[in-house]
Amino acid sequence: MVFRIVGRMAKIEKEIKEEEVRHDLIIKNEVKIEPIVADEDMEFKQGDIKPIRIKKIKIPPMSVLLICPYGRHRVGQVIAVGEEIPMPIEVEREADMATFACGFSGEVKKGDLIGMLLIIAAEKK
Repeated sequence: MVFRIVGRMAKIEKEIKEEEVRHDLIIKNEVKIEPIVADEDMEFKQGDIKPIRIKKIKIPPMSVLLICPYGRHRVGQVIAVGEEIPMPIEVEREADMATFACGFSGEVKKGDLIGMLLIIAAEKK
């Protein structure tokens, strides 16, 4: 599995030149809203900030992500999403982990809605 990820990264790095990484984006008028759903049970104490597995969310290439700031779970709030190896914006990505900040002690159960993700289509300027 590690070879597959490293091989994928090497191929992507060859395709993207350094000057192409620094670019401005044009935000399109297309937004998709995806629920962020816990994929494991986890206990939290007030003040904890821990990673939690989430149900996979496919992220199309050239998409900008925003996490809805409205709290969806009584225990805390998702502050970030991602995957084991962060991928560039030019390729399809798949979020399978979230960073969860806890405001109140409690438990997140598998299947709980813990946040909402706004997937905003963009293109290079």
